[in-house]
Amino acid sequence: MQQTALDQRLDRLERTVRRQRLILAVAGLGGAAALLMALAPAAPGTIEAQAIRIVDAAGKPRILIGAPPPTDGRLRKNAQTASIVVLGPGGADRLVLGEQPPVLVDGKAYPRIASAYGLLIHDAKGNERGGFSFLDNGRAILSLDRPGGDAVLLTANDKTGFAGLVVNYQNPLGEYAEGLRMGTQGDTAWLSLQDRAEGERARLAVDSKAAPKLIARPAGAPPAP
Repeated sequence: MQQTALDQRLDRLERTVRRQRLILAVAGLGGAAALLMALAPAAPGTIEAQAIRIVDAAGKPRILIGAPPPTDGRLRKNAQTASIVVLGPGGADRLVLGEQPPVLVDGKAYPRIASAYGLLIHDAKGNERGGFSFLDNGRAILSLDRPGGDAVLLTANDKTGFAGLVVNYQNPLGEYAEGLRMGTQGDTAWLSLQDRAEGERARLAVDSKAAPKLIARPAGAPPAP
């Protein structure tokens, strides 16, 4: 009888252990399924995130991706656009790809003439020094900048129809003086040379089937017709 009672107690203990193992297994499967569901992408082959920060071996942020990107480690805090930003070792913007922020010149931000998307390059202090952009006002632009503004500009303007090259003199910020403009507009192709003080001094133009025309203006003379 004692052996039978002992056997019964062992049987009950074994059944209890098996039930507990089953419960733990079910709980584990449920937890794993919940974890997989939490980590699962929004769609097959898709990673969904608002922002990504990539750091270098020293732990400094060097590449920021987001809509907008994170600001930790980035010197500029007023450039929150949907973009990819490559930072210099000190946190200054060196390259921006995507929705373009306001222009940064000599450490100060200035509004653009229109919203734009493209690629911007910057100097070691984070000031804009050129880029490739399409503006919402219908301009496509490839530019190289001096510290105070545009130096060389390739552009195609949907509104005016002009497509060509513009080279500016070096001027203070916000003051522009063209030295050379060449391109096409309608049926006319031309090259215009200008001085800083008096504007256009020489023009070579071809207009449709008309003979090529060369106009030169001495200093102090009235503008050419």
